[in-house]
Amino acid sequence: MNDKPAWVDSHCHLEMLKDDVSGTLDKCREADVVFCITIGTDHESNQRVKQFCGDYDTIYGTLGFHPHGASSVKEEHLDWIKEELSTNQKLVAVGECGYDLYYEHSGREDQEEVFRKQLDLAVELDLPVVIHSRDADSMMKEMLDSYKGKNLKGVVHCFTSDLPQARIYLDYGFLLSFNGICTFPQAKEIREVLEFIPVDRILLETDAPFLSPVPFRGKPNFPGRVSIVGEYVADFLKLDREEFSKQVLTNTINTFPRINYEN
Repeated sequence: MNDKPAWVDSHCHLEMLKDDVSGTLDKCREADVVFCITIGTDHESNQRVKQFCGDYDTIYGTLGFHPHGASSVKEEHLDWIKEELSTNQKLVAVGECGYDLYYEHSGREDQEEVFRKQLDLAVELDLPVVIHSRDADSMMKEMLDSYKGKNLKGVVHCFTSDLPQARIYLDYGFLLSFNGICTFPQAKEIREVLEFIPVDRILLETDAPFLSPVPFRGKPNFPGRVSIVGEYVADFLKLDREEFSKQVLTNTINTFPRINYEN
């Protein structure tokens, strides 16, 4: 029986890494990371996601459109991801999609339209959705309220809101995903959420190449560092690291049922 931790990076962007993917996966294995999910954000990255999933057994992917580029999404792009998600079992979710009102690179109306189309697709295909939300708590609540009773499910990635917003997402049935930000000294609100959230509603991620955890803050990130995030959270919650890693692995597989992994 494997008595080592089995960490999972549920959200990274492999096409943005400077290192080659094969070398990155070697380093992930050394860090006890058993698989990762690379995330689509636009038409070009979605095609790279599909390629990575076909080339590597330990890579799964999602297809979607980040709110930054919502204004440039075309109907044929949405048709393409629907076809791919309908036929490729290595593609496990819709997203990342949502609202970003911090940068607002695309207008709010475009963000809302593209977000809603992706939520509709997730419901139609019975797939989870990976949600991005920055400075948009009230708009997100209104959107998710409109999907009550439609079996919308998934994860809010890079959760950085407060405890009241966490309660809202948990009430909708979503999981919350935490990354290197929770290791930052000033991230007290996030750690308050970690103390509150049931352990079976936690996912872990890197958002690589962004958001490296302490002590690598400010340096390019890679999926293997999800083990650092996991060890930090386990220690903070006073949980056994190995048992916590296995719980998060179970959470990830339950959230993304297409994942085929046997420990």
